[in-house]
Amino acid sequence: MTDPPPPEGEEVVLGVDYGTVRIGLALGYPRTGLTLALQVMANPGTEEQVVERLAEVARARGVTAVVIGDPLHMSGARSPGSRVSARLRDGLARALGVPVTLEDERLTSADAEAQLRDAGLRWWQFPKGQIDTVAAMGIVRGYMARLNPDLLLAREDEAAPPPERDAGRERRDRRKKAQRRTRRRGDEDEGD
Repeated sequence: MTDPPPPEGEEVVLGVDYGTVRIGLALGYPRTGLTLALQVMANPGTEEQVVERLAEVARARGVTAVVIGDPLHMSGARSPGSRVSARLRDGLARALGVPVTLEDERLTSADAEAQLRDAGLRWWQFPKGQIDTVAAMGIVRGYMARLNPDLLLAREDEAAPPPERDAGRERRDRRKKAQRRTRRRGDEDEGD
C-alpha cells in the first residue's frame, strides 16, 4: 500500500540513515517543517539493491529530493561510510532524476539515543531500528533547517508540553511515602 501523493507543488524530502544491517527512513516537508518516520528498511545486501529499494520508496511517496546521511569522522574527514553514501547518492540521482545530497550525520545516532532516553527508555529497551529512524529524522531536519532557517525559530518558539508522569514512578513514590509514614509512626510508638 502506498501513501497518497503529496499536494501539487509540495516538496517531499526522503531522509536516509544508511546502515549495513538496517536503513532508517524519514520524510520531511520543507514548507511546514513536518518530519515523519517511515518503517526501517532491512539492508538488502548490495549497493545496487539498496538504490533500487530506496528509489521504490521515493517514487511511492512522490519524493522531490533525497538527503543521505554522510558519516564523516569527528574531524570532518571522509570515512569509508562516506564513500558508500556518495555512491548511493550518485546511483539514486541517476535512478530518480531528483536532487540527491549528502548531509553531515555526525552525532545523529547519539542525538537519537538521547531522545529515546528522554522518552524514558533505557538502552536495552530501544527497539531495533528506532535509533535508525530517529537518526533519519534528524538528517531530514538538518537538511530542511539549512534550506529554511526559520523552521528552527518556529520550533524554538513552540511551548513544550509538560512532561508526562510515569505511572510506575507515581506508584513507587506513593509506596515510599507510605513506608516513611509507617516508620515515623513506629518511631513515635517506640518513644512513648
